[in-house]
Amino acid sequence: MKANNFEYQEMDEILIKYISLSATDEERDYVLNWIKESNENLKYYERFRKFYQISKLTQIPSGYNKTEGWNRVKAGYYKARFLMSAEEKQEMLRKVIRRIAIPAAAAVFIAFFAGIWTSDYRKDSQLSGTIYNEISVPMGAKSQLTLSDGSKIWLNAGSKFRYPSIFSGETREVFLEGEAYFDVKHIDDKLFVVRTSGISIKVYGTQFNVKSYPEENKVTTTLVNGSVAIETPDKTKSIIYLKPKETATYYLKESKIKPIEGNSKKNNKEVQTVPAKEIVVIPKIDPVPVVSWKDSKWVIVSEELGDLAVKLERRYNAKISFDKEQLKKYKFSGTLTTETFEQVLKVIQLSAPINFSIQNNNVIFYEDQAYRKKYDKMILK
Repeated sequence: MKANNFEYQEMDEILIKYISLSATDEERDYVLNWIKESNENLKYYERFRKFYQISKLTQIPSGYNKTEGWNRVKAGYYKARFLMSAEEKQEMLRKVIRRIAIPAAAAVFIAFFAGIWTSDYRKDSQLSGTIYNEISVPMGAKSQLTLSDGSKIWLNAGSKFRYPSIFSGETREVFLEGEAYFDVKHIDDKLFVVRTSGISIKVYGTQFNVKSYPEENKVTTTLVNGSVAIETPDKTKSIIYLKPKETATYYLKESKIKPIEGNSKKNNKEVQTVPAKEIVVIPKIDPVPVVSWKDSKWVIVSEELGDLAVKLERRYNAKISFDKEQLKKYKFSGTLTTETFEQVLKVIQLSAPINFSIQNNNVIFYEDQAYRKKYDKMILK
């Protein structure tokens, strides 16, 4: 069927239920059949889904308000559709000039509504003929998207991800700052490449996790299954291939780390110094605690509170500080599902000689001296 404006508006209520996974079986079948009827319907659905996903990224830490999100996506989407119709009229012209530029009105709108564009990315797009999108995930939130090749990406809080609207050329190149889990679709003649701080990760159809927050001065790649190659940017262009259940950490600066298991010489020391631009590979790891941040159950295994606090800050959009440095050494294990931040803090309080205070969104951990002696006795026993 050829859908007019009125028919599109009737579909919107069903589409929002379908995209938000609240549609009935009958409504899901209706949407799928409607999408298959014409390319026009398919394009409408894809644009609608994109703007709905963008609206979800504005969620507040306490949760996503469907009513507010729906109002935002309606207002933004109908305006975008008007601008896109103008863009479509210029389709032939863009082909002639090899997509050197997009209509100025659409570019301004996209930048205002979703923060997808920046001036640098527009410049790159104009020179290469490729249009890039960028998603910025706020603290206290997560996001998921599917690329044009069918690859699926999960983004953790505080991450930025830049990717082309449509992959062209010999490689599928994306850019990451933060943490992401990749489920990459294998395509023989189009290598998938993740560009991040200091390294390139060449992917051969696989599932893996990349953590590259700028404040951490390292890039960690954990392979769940399949195959990836990590290429350093130095003159030698050294390449390391990972096997499933291996983690590779590339250190941007000289760092001190715990000794690597299996290396008896280094195990004689409490810590070892790793030079800058060095890659350290740890084999036979359990990938579940590394990648479970994206799932409904976040698994924590023997993690020091200092490292865990950084993850809690991102997950709950909070700031955490310590009264004493030694408090960071206490280790915790467990599984988090729908717990609130305060519930997590109380679990920490009950599990170690630690108390906490909260002011606004700032948390301070301090030692519970009265419980400390009892705790030490329990540990010794």
